[in-house]
Amino acid sequence: MLVGKINGFNNYYNNGYKAGSSPAFMRRLTEEEQEDYKANAIEKALKYLGVVSVAMVLHGPCNPVTENDLGIGSPVSESAKKLIKLEKLHGFNANQLGPMGEITRGDISPYSGSIFALNKMFIDANELATDKYANIITDEELKSLRVKYNDDKNIYEYSKFFDSFENYDKIVKDAYKNFKEKVSVKDKNAMKLLKEYNDFKVRKGNKMIQAGVFDVLSRTYGTRDTDVWESEIDRNLISLLKRNNLEAVNRYRQILSRSGEDINSYVFGQFLVDKQLKENKVYRDSIGGFEYINDNLIGNDTSEEWMHREIFLKNYRLGCPYGGPDGGPQLWDIPILDPKKLFNNDGSLGPAGKFLKEKLESALEYCENIRIDHVLGLVDPYVYDKRSVVYVNGHLDRGKLKANNMAYLKEIDPHGNYQKILEKIVLPTLNSHGITAEKAVWEDLGSQTDVFRSIYKNELNIPGMTQLHWERGEGTSRRNWALMGSHDEPAAIQLIQDRNFTDNWDKGNGAWHIDYLAGYLNSDPKRIDDKEAFKQKLLSNPMERVKAKFAELFTTAKRVQIPFNDFFGIEQRYNEKGTKSAYNWKLRLNNNFEDAYYKNLESEAPTALNIPEILKTAVQAKIDMDVVTFSKRFATMSDGSRDEAKIDEFRGRLNERMAPTLEKLGYYADVLKEKSAD
Repeated sequence: MLVGKINGFNNYYNNGYKAGSSPAFMRRLTEEEQEDYKANAIEKALKYLGVVSVAMVLHGPCNPVTENDLGIGSPVSESAKKLIKLEKLHGFNANQLGPMGEITRGDISPYSGSIFALNKMFIDANELATDKYANIITDEELKSLRVKYNDDKNIYEYSKFFDSFENYDKIVKDAYKNFKEKVSVKDKNAMKLLKEYNDFKVRKGNKMIQAGVFDVLSRTYGTRDTDVWESEIDRNLISLLKRNNLEAVNRYRQILSRSGEDINSYVFGQFLVDKQLKENKVYRDSIGGFEYINDNLIGNDTSEEWMHREIFLKNYRLGCPYGGPDGGPQLWDIPILDPKKLFNNDGSLGPAGKFLKEKLESALEYCENIRIDHVLGLVDPYVYDKRSVVYVNGHLDRGKLKANNMAYLKEIDPHGNYQKILEKIVLPTLNSHGITAEKAVWEDLGSQTDVFRSIYKNELNIPGMTQLHWERGEGTSRRNWALMGSHDEPAAIQLIQDRNFTDNWDKGNGAWHIDYLAGYLNSDPKRIDDKEAFKQKLLSNPMERVKAKFAELFTTAKRVQIPFNDFFGIEQRYNEKGTKSAYNWKLRLNNNFEDAYYKNLESEAPTALNIPEILKTAVQAKIDMDVVTFSKRFATMSDGSRDEAKIDEFRGRLNERMAPTLEKLGYYADVLKEKSAD
């Protein structure tokens, strides 16, 4: 029954609501209500629950369609700022971004991007048509490049990456040309921009020039796979330059002479995105703080390997021992740092160690926090010799594959240097930015080796992740970041429309089991009737179980993450891991996101998250838990029985204290469901 309601609502969403129109029956909070809502409902609830961070999982390209949109979203656009305003109102104080590095036409996954070169498609091109940027792009050009989407009625759209690649190649090239012309006539605003550009080149110019040279060569050869580049000099150009090889010096000069304009344009594009990301960080601080959490890639791009061949293991690549075709390993083809180059004999950082530290510093340059991707790869990575990869009739010959976790490859890491990375490099770097181990996001899901557990859990006591899609929150560490889904998982409303999932969710010890959720969220024995009524509600409507899981989320940890498609009630997924879906990495918000969110909440079958409704359930659950804890710790008599009078007194005082918050949450939960006239 619910599936029909959800699909019926989505059909209405898709066919009956037009972006930019004035929607009927849409209830918004007034400015006065917003202040009361945030201070006396949301913030008080989160404080009582002990939740200090609520982050939306929203990769950069997922940000909303904006004016003169060029194909993908940007975390620095005006639309992104409007989204942050909505998020802050409903209790969010952070966005979990994806990696911010440069991506290619050959692979648009942010996890295949570069480390130091930024994604130039994050440039807010509309800003370039202002005095602040010396009007180096005209409004007319922006309008001529504006991407037209198929449907302006949905709350979501799909990024048009290949339009965006073409658009930004032209925008950056034209912007650089116009910038030079304006500088030549001493344009006041252009001269200010020139000073900033020169400062950027002092800080990052050499690295960006090398990245620009790599970009030129990869276009020349039609691939970023340097192994197939025809010239041995080109394949090893930077490492030969470091040794003052005359042939390499001449080749480098030749490339700069022939393609200098393209390289300078490339560097200028990097300057623009660097400038805007830094300005956006200042903006977020100016509005009372809103954190961006960068995603630190475990991998390294082929451009970085090309620039630093001397610190990477030759022929070895990073992978994963499971999850590949035919139940075999995943061969990621990611360059891996040479363990012998991580530390010098005296314990100081070697060239690979310095590179890794610089990588972390770069990730934190524009963001206030960091997610450490695949942390196993910084302790005991699974590596394979790419020369041993043999396919027979399209299937990997695992018998010939030379692969194992690093701890077992003594010939590669004889001193166990990888096992020292967290303690000697990662944690000190984070601490220097005021980021504790508890604040950082550590992706420790999946396989864990004995060596990893010994170091990560036992020695360093670093928290991890609790993924409530398949875990129960009860009994997990509050130090973990708790998630309901991720960028790789289906939205919750997709799950409840999957019969294979719903037919089995009450079997065994599942995370979605109805008796578990009803009991966990209603644990006070005095509220047995409420528990039974809650259970019946869950039975009557699968969407109620989704709400219960998100209420569980807020009781599980001090720091939580919610995917953007779950918050907005979008049943499409962002990425289907392990597949080559044409829709992977493309889901984003349309420019009608705010109107459509409130429209969803007041519908007959809402799929978006009504935050005060969910928090009310979570606060009541926490009250119950506090009563149960009190009865066990402070109201147990010598004969083992409970002092019910003492428990009742505590329960009464706690209920009295939290009643105003529950009342506010209930009131605003209903307000968001109201249908008001045009």
